Amino acid sequence: MMSIGVLPCQGSSNTGAMTTKVTIEKVDGEKVRTVCALGLPLGIEGIIEKAKSNNAFIALNGCQIKCASRALQTIGVQDFHEVNVTELDIKKNPNQKDELGIESVRMKLEETIRSISR
Repeated sequence: MMSIGVLPCQGSSNTGAMTTKVTIEKVDGEKVRTVCALGLPLGIEGIIEKAKSNNAFIALNGCQIKCASRALQTIGVQDFHEVNVTELDIKKNPNQKDELGIESVRMKLEETIRSISR
């Protein structure tokens, strides 16, 4: 079975919080799995093995810094789909409860999962 590992940004901003929320909504543990953002760059072997067991990856970045993409690259994953929330016309701010624009993030993640699943 095809599995897609989604790595949310999980950053300390509205855009980072949105990546986590929409990822949790889509994860089913089989076809769509979450990848631990912190465990990869820390080199935690079990987390890296679990991440690499996926067939495809989505780096769901909160902004142009692309922490999710960089975390995947630390374990040698170079082939992944990349989404940047701030490129969806959502302004980054420190209010993690601000969900203005979250529907765009949700739709972009769903669209990306569908494109991989074809």
